[in-house]
Amino acid sequence: MDLSLEKIVWSSELSLGSKIIDDDHKELFTIYNTLVDCIEGSKGNALFAAILSDMTDYSLTHFKKEEAYMESIGFPGLEEHKRFHKEYILKTAMFNSRFLSTDPPDLSEVVSFLNLWWRDHILRKDSLYEQHKRTSIRDMVVRELESNSVKQDIEGFRRFFKEPVELYGVKIPLVSKISASVYKKLIHTDKESVFSVCEELFRSGMMEESFIACNWSLKKSNEFEKDDFETFERWIGQYVTNWAVCDTFCNHTMGEFLKSHPEYISRLYDWCSSPNKWIRRASAVSLIVPAREGLFLEESFKIAGLLLEDKEDLVQKGYGWLLKVSSQSHQEEVFNFVMERRGKMPRTALRYAIEKMPRELRSKAMEKTK
Repeated sequence: MDLSLEKIVWSSELSLGSKIIDDDHKELFTIYNTLVDCIEGSKGNALFAAILSDMTDYSLTHFKKEEAYMESIGFPGLEEHKRFHKEYILKTAMFNSRFLSTDPPDLSEVVSFLNLWWRDHILRKDSLYEQHKRTSIRDMVVRELESNSVKQDIEGFRRFFKEPVELYGVKIPLVSKISASVYKKLIHTDKESVFSVCEELFRSGMMEESFIACNWSLKKSNEFEKDDFETFERWIGQYVTNWAVCDTFCNHTMGEFLKSHPEYISRLYDWCSSPNKWIRRASAVSLIVPAREGLFLEESFKIAGLLLEDKEDLVQKGYGWLLKVSSQSHQEEVFNFVMERRGKMPRTALRYAIEKMPRELRSKAMEKTK
């Protein structure tokens, strides 16, 4: 398609991770797309000029809001950014004035300028202040963690993990206090802004930063939407590299999401065959919290069946844990499930699954099969 007549379709690539800014950009693109419709429908210069004037007016409102936003986060490039805005307004004002003359601009030239300017401005200019915001917030988190670090505890923490883990050496109760303290200082706590900072924290690879990301994502549980599944799935695949982060994120954030959107539980079945052991463990431990409430028994059995003969110890413990929690509300059903499969079920998973059952049931389940 000719770029001059290409509509701008909103996508995650264009999202800055700030609702207040993203919403403005979406509205600007809606107006822009009506300009393209105007050309394609041969509706004439007068209507085009009126729509362009509306877009210029909305741009002025947006720029004022955006500049206040940049000031609120202490963005050092604010003055240069203001200059970009002034240049844009001058250019669009020139187009508008030419529509009142005997030499109106070519309509394709106008939409081509708008298309290129907005794409470049969002992807290369606006992205800078959002990165500054995310980095500034992470810097606050890091300062707090480093000032409370107990270096001699790090090796002790590492003994709980088979894989390498990066730590500050801050105990979990203190991490929780730091998480709450820094969150209170955030200026923008819309879901998009919070999730963008969570990604920054996860990306660090530091255990305590990941715990804070888990905590902050859970704070937005009342705002979870269906599309958030894709974000959560990507985070698990990219950033979960140990059982502690897997369980903290999946028990709570994923668990709350699935309670609100149970139709996505079927997506966990695909996780069971992932080559990534943390994704396979995630398929089970994401249902732990709902299972404590007696929910999703058949779905839990489905996942346990898919993971039944998994060779990874931590995956076996994951689905064994899910069965154990499920047994608190459905003891007979879980016991029957285990008895029917105990010949194939690894002993690790079996022990986890029956741990809370009465002694006589545990003994029966642990009897050697013929």
